[in-house]
Amino acid sequence: MSAINKNISALHINHFVMIMIVFTTLILQSLTSFSQLDSLHLMAESTYNQKEKAIIYNKLADKYLDKDIFTSQKYADSARIIGQSISDHYIISNSYVNLANSHYFQGDLDSALYFFEKSYHSISKTRNKNEIAAALNRLGLINEAKSDYSTSANLYYQALKIYEATGQFKGMAEVLNNLAVINDALGLKEDALINYNKSLKYFDLAKVVEGKANVYNNLATHYVEKENIDTAAYYLKKAIEIFIDYNRTSEAATAYLNTAILYESIENEKLADLYIDSALIFYKHTNNIHGIANVYSEKAKRLTQKGEFSNALKLLNESLELRKDVGNLSAQTEVLNQLSSVYAESGDFKNALILYQQHIALRDSILDDNTKTLISELNIKYETEKKDKEITILKKETEIKKTHNYLLIIIVSALVIFVALLFFFLRTKIRLLSSQKDYYEQLEIFNQLKLEQQKTERKLLEKEIKTQQQINELQKTKFEAELDHSKRELVTTTVQVLNKNKTLSEIKQYLSTLIVDEPKNKSTYKVLSKMISDNINLDSDWDQFKLHFEKVNTDFFDNLQKEYPELSQGDLKVCAYIKINLSNKEIAQMMNISPAGINKRLYRIRKKMQLEPHSNILENLTSF
Repeated sequence: MSAINKNISALHINHFVMIMIVFTTLILQSLTSFSQLDSLHLMAESTYNQKEKAIIYNKLADKYLDKDIFTSQKYADSARIIGQSISDHYIISNSYVNLANSHYFQGDLDSALYFFEKSYHSISKTRNKNEIAAALNRLGLINEAKSDYSTSANLYYQALKIYEATGQFKGMAEVLNNLAVINDALGLKEDALINYNKSLKYFDLAKVVEGKANVYNNLATHYVEKENIDTAAYYLKKAIEIFIDYNRTSEAATAYLNTAILYESIENEKLADLYIDSALIFYKHTNNIHGIANVYSEKAKRLTQKGEFSNALKLLNESLELRKDVGNLSAQTEVLNQLSSVYAESGDFKNALILYQQHIALRDSILDDNTKTLISELNIKYETEKKDKEITILKKETEIKKTHNYLLIIIVSALVIFVALLFFFLRTKIRLLSSQKDYYEQLEIFNQLKLEQQKTERKLLEKEIKTQQQINELQKTKFEAELDHSKRELVTTTVQVLNKNKTLSEIKQYLSTLIVDEPKNKSTYKVLSKMISDNINLDSDWDQFKLHFEKVNTDFFDNLQKEYPELSQGDLKVCAYIKINLSNKEIAQMMNISPAGINKRLYRIRKKMQLEPHSNILENLTSF
């Protein structure tokens, strides 16, 4: 027996042992999960410590992620509100991660990217290097999911440098695995293999066995693309064993799907059916919409090859509806293209043309829709931050209590149905495994078709990367132009105020030299002097200056006030003038005080900032 037959037989034999173990585990996990959820609910209700309550809410958000997306989002949002009220950036960052994951599970990649970026900005304030690297890695993953490989790779390398500096082996292993996937996607097979092997090495050093399973799964895909079925089967077997041992249900489902694709490539239809159905069961258990839709699309391909066009179209329409439910436009374009191909193969060229036109129209509209999504997210952010914090928390807790009992009943009922269906499924599939067909007859034809398909996909990928690069360049140019305009406005405003104050001061000084012996003249001098002083100290001048200043130096005042809470509003004004390189004399004119007064203010500011008496304040303000 050849090595490939041994590996396939091993997968075949182990599958039934594993699936029975997982079946039992899924039931125990569900029961244990509800026990854990009940415990967390009680802890959240009983604690009065806001930080502890927020941490529990984040745990609940994570637990509900594969059970009830909307409940998960409610808990994550509650944790975020508490975290912001107590200024705990770790809690805030974790809540944004949970929100991002919930949107990713729904296929809303733009919203997921938005919340991952929010998480990164929050955790950056803690200056915890490993946490910052983890946030960069998550940003890389979501950009990779959006096929923005250049941005994704840049983020991965930033994270890798941090992990190398801190000696964090697990983090290094995860990033290298992700980089290898990008290498594979771009056709850099040798670089991919090097990074996969490095990843396995660092997972061994970190003693993280479950991390190696993800690498094995990716290696299997790598070797399938290289048409090395023997090695692919070996790595799939290792990945499945680890995923089952560590109860990683969703990852196990992906490994089963990859195994099904492997058997399909060698035309072993019975085992391909078995594994693809197993993947569907696990995806449905975790409510993984992406996985379910992917299984439907994969099954449709097989049905199309058999000429069962009506069944294939039915599955593809179900897949399309799932994509629409979660708003994943990119995936919708792929399904529309596949639907067009099935209609064409069935001879229905009219519908094939209609769906292909829909595919093109949707693909071309994605950029506009992405822009609308960004605007919508900004509006959501504004509305969310306006909510009353305490009222929101109480309302969410009430809703969760009302739905908890109903959810428990539904899940228990679903488990009973699941047990019955799985028993029927196992009994049916075992009967189908009595024989195994010879799978080498048309392998050469299949490989030629696959090679042509890979060339076409590579050309499309290169075109998409080039388009994305052009879009990024245009956005960068627009941002630089807006920033330059804001800087010019700031300079213009500052010069205008300086000139006005200088002129008024000179007038005031000239008036003071006039002879004012007459009582009437003295009274007039006082009135004019007061009018000049009031015009020099106009709040509107400062408001106009502050408006243009904050466009160029976002969050300058908030960050400076947080770092040095003892600074007064007058001190903040002086710091802003220093930030734009005004001299002491110019600052004195802007604030209508003497240069000696400015020196006294600078002395007090240095003292509040704990700086040396003659140190350069501007250098300390560079990071704000």
